[in-house]
Amino acid sequence: MTDDPSTNARRPLGYWLKHIDRRIEERFDELLAEDGLGRRHWQLCTTLARGPLDVEGLDEALAPFRSAREPTVRPLVDQLVARGWVMPSGDGALALTEEGRARHAEVAERVGGFRARVAAGLAPDEYATLLRLLERVADNLDAPPDNRADNPRDNRGNDQVGVT
Repeated sequence: MTDDPSTNARRPLGYWLKHIDRRIEERFDELLAEDGLGRRHWQLCTTLARGPLDVEGLDEALAPFRSAREPTVRPLVDQLVARGWVMPSGDGALALTEEGRARHAEVAERVGGFRARVAAGLAPDEYATLLRLLERVADNLDAPPDNRADNPRDNRGNDQVGVT
């Protein structure tokens, strides 16, 4: 990243989204490395902390994070089972064990610190606005083509420059 504010202001939305996503992945991996975990392990434990799910339910819950390299979370689930953090039941549902809950709570403290660092310098209302704006962009991209505002001007008449 450059320190030249005029260059940074010209970078398009796609650049910043990719940059932020890469940095989150990298920093999470660094944060969790001492536990031999990755971000997907964390996401699995956090999802299971809400209640038991089978692998299919976990795949669905983590669909936005899966890729061609990771088409299913099954290998990660198997790793957590081998550690004793997750236990399958007879009906295929998976749940955190007592050890899994305890370790998840320990890691959650570090993750909370990381999240605070990510949002440093943003007031709570600014952070909420940022999330609302990103959600609006996602909704625009998720909408069928005939429902999107695919013209170069937004609904306030402002030119949409540097979106991609």
